[in-house]
Amino acid sequence: MSFPATHPKGSPHHFLAHLVGGWAGTTRTWPEPNGAPSESRTQGSIQLILDGRFIIYLYQSSIDGEPQHGMFTFGYDTSLDQYQASWVDSYHNNTAIMYCVGQAKEKGFSVLGSYPDPDGGPDWGWRTEVELVDPDHLSITAYNIHPEGAEDLAVKTVLNRVKRSS
Repeated sequence: MSFPATHPKGSPHHFLAHLVGGWAGTTRTWPEPNGAPSESRTQGSIQLILDGRFIIYLYQSSIDGEPQHGMFTFGYDTSLDQYQASWVDSYHNNTAIMYCVGQAKEKGFSVLGSYPDPDGGPDWGWRTEVELVDPDHLSITAYNIHPEGAEDLAVKTVLNRVKRSS
């Protein structure tokens, strides 16, 4: 089955295509709830892959002066009518891939995944919200979700477009 390189206006894949380009900004990471965040410059690029079925966000920043690299792959499953994502980075994920699923929201989407408690307790949740504030401003915000359900802000990245896709 062939997948169209262009997508109907307003479709989830059309939205994803609007994210393509170079981005730079600031990331704040809260290692502890209600604690002081670590702040760093972030730069990255978002590219369409596989004939526009998916986008990949490759980024680099630092946490407490230590370089950090990551990759977020997003797509929209038309059969299940949901956004899907996989996420890996050099700070949060150790050797695991986090799989997330979710729904559209105004100006973006929200996906939910989980990860094991490093101390052997119940799994924790991880919710990521992606919002294209306007054509040149992108926000990616993530929340830790305690096994009991409470949420804490974990990471907030605010990006400015530095290069449009060609």
